[in-house]
Amino acid sequence: MADDRTEVLELEVRYSAAINASDVDEIEDLFADDSILMLPDRLAVTGRDVIVAHQREFFRSIKASIKSVVVEVKVLESIVYVRGAFNYGIATKMGGDTVVMRREVPEFVQMRRDEAVAHLAQHQKH
Repeated sequence: MADDRTEVLELEVRYSAAINASDVDEIEDLFADDSILMLPDRLAVTGRDVIVAHQREFFRSIKASIKSVVVEVKVLESIVYVRGAFNYGIATKMGGDTVVMRREVPEFVQMRRDEAVAHLAQHQKH
């Protein structure tokens, strides 16, 4: 369990850094081929290639920032459930006010594959 928690925390640090840097290559590395990205108030984005294209387009006009805290990690065979809270800010690159979302929700669910953890869903809305 300690190794699982460490791996989850490392993935969360990498994901946050990638979002904050608009680093699409790092985001691509974090998602499995059959990943599902679930953003608040949006339709699910399915598949790594589609997620990467979605993020690339998003970063063309938006500067995002995220800060998150992992509160709980539960490992249930092939599923890793992570609960936490996050602040997510977005601002257009053309200027204007930053919009900040604050949520305490299941932040992401991961699935274990061949001893590796891959993101399945990010920022599920409940």
